[in-house]
Order: sequence, then C-alpha cells, then structure tokens
Amino acid sequence: MRAPALVAVAAVLASASLPLAPATPADAAGWASVHRYVHRTGKCAGGREVLASYYMSGHRTANGERFNPHGQTAASHDYAFGHVLHVKNPHTGRSCTVRINDRGPYGIARRMGAKIDFALGAARCLGMRGSTYVCVQ
Repeated sequence: MRAPALVAVAAVLASASLPLAPATPADAAGWASVHRYVHRTGKCAGGREVLASYYMSGHRTANGERFNPHGQTAASHDYAFGHVLHVKNPHTGRSCTVRINDRGPYGIARRMGAKIDFALGAARCLGMRGSTYVCVQ
C-alpha cells in the first residue's frame, strides 16, 4: 500500500515548478555531520536563530489537519499549534510566514538540535538547500 503513495509523491515532486537544490555535503553525510557544515550566521538581529530541517511526507498532522507538503506550515515542539512565525533564511535573504500545525522534528534531527521542521512548501519559499539555521521572529 505504501508503494503507490511513494509513486504519487515522486510524481508530484517531479512535476513541481521549483526543484530542490542539489545536495550539500551536509546532506550527503547526514545528520551525523550536520554541525561540521551548517553554522550559525549571527545575522538574526532581534530574532532567534534556530536549526531547521524540512519534511515532505505524512498523512495527518498532530493537530488533526491533513498534511499538505506544499503548504506554508511547520512542525515544532517549542511553539503552540496555530502560532504564526515570521521566518527568514539569512543565507538567501528570503522570508515567509509559516503556521505551526504539527509536532517535530523527531529522532536524530531533534537530538542534533533541530528546533523546527518545515513542510516542503515553506522550505522552498525560504530557499533551503537542506538543514540550515533560520531566523525566527
């Protein structure tokens, strides 16, 4: 039952107008080496700089909504459901507004310090190329 869903996700990603950027060394080596390649910028005047990742699979979010991988949403343990965050990627200068509708990140991403997990749509809006530090206000 999972295989058709994966094929559908692959088809959606292949037809998307904004492709994901090529893998960086941090992506290739995984979470075990993320802190070797991903560093704080110190460019978040008045905001909090947090390590962020993104995800693109799921069925339901923790607040009961249907997961929309192309939505401007995010998952976090630090913010309440419905909280709206203004996020800026200091590396690209791009910013967007996201709404917290899920809990995460989990697993090794959380153990390595990731505080927010963006849906694919929000990650594309920010121009993310993998895990990176972002400014949250």
